[in-house]
Amino acid sequence: MRGLPPLKALRAFEACIRLGTFTAAARELNVGQPAISHQIQTLENDLGLTLFERNGGVTKPTAEALAYHARIASALTDIAMATRSLRERAKGPSLTLGTYPGLAMFWLMPKLANLRSSDSELSVRVVTAERDEHISLDSVDCAILFGDGRWNGMEARMLIPEVVVPVAAPSVATKLAFLSREDIFAQGPLIHLDDPERRWFNWDDWKLRRAPKASRGANGIEVSNHGIAIHEALMGHGVALGWRGVIDDLVSNGLLVELDQEPLISERGYYLVAPEDFINSRLAAELLTAISARVSPTSAQ
Repeated sequence: MRGLPPLKALRAFEACIRLGTFTAAARELNVGQPAISHQIQTLENDLGLTLFERNGGVTKPTAEALAYHARIASALTDIAMATRSLRERAKGPSLTLGTYPGLAMFWLMPKLANLRSSDSELSVRVVTAERDEHISLDSVDCAILFGDGRWNGMEARMLIPEVVVPVAAPSVATKLAFLSREDIFAQGPLIHLDDPERRWFNWDDWKLRRAPKASRGANGIEVSNHGIAIHEALMGHGVALGWRGVIDDLVSNGLLVELDQEPLISERGYYLVAPEDFINSRLAAELLTAISARVSPTSAQ
């Protein structure tokens, strides 16, 4: 055991190699970048060699670093899995799931009641963040994330395909009922999502495909996540883009109205993302069954 390097430094090194940058490693480990640099230097001093070539603000792993990571990565994974297994045995059956605030609020939480009812001893914890990089897949059992189904080193199961329609509260829908798509786009008001990476469909996509002759969109509001967008639509403050599958219960209960029956569709969607051992577990099967079931109006209240 005396031959082991400082484990804190080893953890920082593994994250730097796996994620590609010191910045990403610092974000995942919830520390500042200087702390990561310090841990890497500690490991380099312990090993007696340079692990990263530094050129200005750019760092690149050396051949020795890549070979070292290839040898230790599986061991660290085994340690993490063994530790998680013991922790779960000590505290009883539990599930920690990461996802986005809006998806948790309007879709996931009501469905998790199905899981709790089937296993009353199960402890469920949901953690949310607006951006994927703020959801550490190492600190949760699984996550529900938006993408194309490809996550490095993880298994993924499609839950909700990207099928998007404009939605509004009944009072707003009534006012817009007989308007053309161009007029809806022009009068709104539209509820926009702040999405600089353009990962999700937005109103520009809807205009391009459904209302190309519209001159410009109506003044509206911009929000930071889909949960706030749907909340604003529910309050009658404008028209939002809603994801079928997420908004189904709100529509069937009459709280939202679809303004167009021709959705925008892509090959992306919301996926259950987890290590292979979790995806193949009994708990994952129970979770998938629970979140695939429809929620009755009474249980959703």
